Amino acid sequence: MPAWTVASRNQRKGLETMILEELIYKRLAGSEKLAGYLAVYNGAPAVFTPEPPDSRQEGWGDKQYPRVVYNFDMQANEERHSAGVLGVSLLCQNTADIMPEAIEPVVRDCLRDVVLKPSGGIPYCFAWSRTEAFTIDGKKGNVVTGSEVRFDILQYPSQETSDPDPVMALNSYIKKLYPGCIVMGHDRMEEITEASAGQPVIYCRLVSAEKSRETNTVAWMDARIAVHILCPDSSIRIKTASGISNSLSLDGEVIMLDNSPMRINRLQTDYKSDYLEDGQVFITGHYGILRYHAAGHCLRDAFVNNKKQEGFYMAAAQKNNNEEKDIKEKKKSSKAAGKEPVYTASELVSGALAVFNTSPDIVAAALREKNITGCTKTEADRIVKEFLNRRV
Repeated sequence: MPAWTVASRNQRKGLETMILEELIYKRLAGSEKLAGYLAVYNGAPAVFTPEPPDSRQEGWGDKQYPRVVYNFDMQANEERHSAGVLGVSLLCQNTADIMPEAIEPVVRDCLRDVVLKPSGGIPYCFAWSRTEAFTIDGKKGNVVTGSEVRFDILQYPSQETSDPDPVMALNSYIKKLYPGCIVMGHDRMEEITEASAGQPVIYCRLVSAEKSRETNTVAWMDARIAVHILCPDSSIRIKTASGISNSLSLDGEVIMLDNSPMRINRLQTDYKSDYLEDGQVFITGHYGILRYHAAGHCLRDAFVNNKKQEGFYMAAAQKNNNEEKDIKEKKKSSKAAGKEPVYTASELVSGALAVFNTSPDIVAAALREKNITGCTKTEADRIVKEFLNRRV
């Protein structure tokens, strides 16, 4: 498929899954300010990847410049801690009134403090690296002037580990502290999320975890967590970082999902650090992992009546069959009435990560607590959110 048909491909796909390339296109071509500078191709702003169409190709308007051509390489750069590099080329003719220097700040604003998340994929952010000017000698003495804007592509993968999970606990703590913020790993992320002064995006990253000491029953761990606050307003970033730091200092601990405390052993706030790559708040939490679980009482010298046992299992199987039959009937009736379908608890648990953006264990626990064997996605979403947001 030709590279310049990204726009038409988007139109055909509709609500289908978008890949990162298309989300970048949507962000650049969807900017009214940037589109005001660019030429038009097939009724859309002249944004292309990885190369523009030929000048003789049908679809061009009365001008072919300025145009934007972008391409990215997803090779990790360990030195810069980036997952790849994005290059955006701004091309203008020397005879035009608009020069690349006028468009470059607009391109940077399009990708600044924006989180792009392909469906089922990892969230990405873009950190400006550098801008380089260049010229291209064209035909008939025309010269194309351009600027190459380079961005580091940063990955913000899920930091869920296993219970007790220090990152999940800190996510819940920060969400209760700042309900208006979007907390990655706690809130459901859209395909394009723009951080703003009114709605900063917060990401907690597990830097390291090591065993500090051990006892007969507990292995004590020290986890270092970095908190990234994404927001274009530096004053809001400083206030939010200071608020998180002060609250943790006063509380001295974060309650984890198993109700055990994570003590705050060390707390550091760096207002000058790179909030995209490094973070601003650095926490060292001290928590314990139980070596043993309470043993249940053993039943000794018990005699089981086989008939009673058989009757118990038959009753349990009949109950499960009745529940499944009831849910199937609800699915049929809701489908016939055009209502939202009903799903079994096992179906909702299996789709936990994609539908509710959380782990299957949490969805299973939330539904089990309410004795839910089947319900709609909307009802399940409400139950899971109440379970996550409840006060411990």
